[in-house]
Amino acid sequence: MNHRELIAALTPLHGAGEARAIVRMVMEERFGLSQTDLLLGKDTTLSPNDRAEMEKIAERLLVGEPVQHVLGYAYFCGRRFRVTPDVLIPRPETEELVAWATELYSSFVTPHSSFVIRHSSFHLLDLCTGSGCIAITLALAFPQAHVVGVDISDAALAIARDNAHTLNASNVEFLKCNILSEDTESSPPWGALERGFSLLMANPPYVLDSEATTMSPTVLDYEPSLALFVPDDDPLRFYRAIAAIGRRYLLPGAPLLVEINAALADQTRSLFESFGYTDIQLRDDRFGRPRMLCAQMP
Repeated sequence: MNHRELIAALTPLHGAGEARAIVRMVMEERFGLSQTDLLLGKDTTLSPNDRAEMEKIAERLLVGEPVQHVLGYAYFCGRRFRVTPDVLIPRPETEELVAWATELYSSFVTPHSSFVIRHSSFHLLDLCTGSGCIAITLALAFPQAHVVGVDISDAALAIARDNAHTLNASNVEFLKCNILSEDTESSPPWGALERGFSLLMANPPYVLDSEATTMSPTVLDYEPSLALFVPDDDPLRFYRAIAAIGRRYLLPGAPLLVEINAALADQTRSLFESFGYTDIQLRDDRFGRPRMLCAQMP
């Protein structure tokens, strides 16, 4: 099977544009063939071993397995992160959230800001960390900060720690935590950092159970439902927990940023207003959907 045949086979499953992108990624990442190489037909000269590997990859892709799982990694903010079915595959909109956070936090900790004058160290918190892509990106962007990523899944935490080691992010640690548990209020895993965080971020589960019928099998069958879905009768449960954690552990004036369900944008804004947050802003993703929220600790 050459790359054109694979594109044709994948098109009914993904559409022509996505099929081409998947095949380009496989050919470049696994076989070192650029788009120019493919146009010159160099995929027809692969070695027997490479052709056999190509057939195995094609088999996995044709049953709907995400290309990131087939390759074993995904790119996020220009870096390669290991991914498995135990963690969500990082999305472009999450990159937009991190870019917004980096912009805000950079201005928040300028050398002569009142915040820096009052505080000699900086601690950042990433809830529902998954692969660790947010926490590690922040740790590498702000090496003077100490970043804490938490998740309920032991398997996800193992992947996050592996990613941190691979990417040399020595200023990040990953801790187990169920943010919906009452124990988070009485005995959080980050312990001594009571009201000590200067940035809080989260990409929690926010897809309604009823929305599953509209989702691709590539997502439903291969990504962890624990990290995706919330019940229709309580869709903001994680945001209530995040708002409460922020009220207790964020420093005054510090920003909180979360990825949100676009269909629940107004309700999510109202929730953070009810917790007393100020300067609440919604931001659209590149498709014009309200997918990000920023709020400030009073």
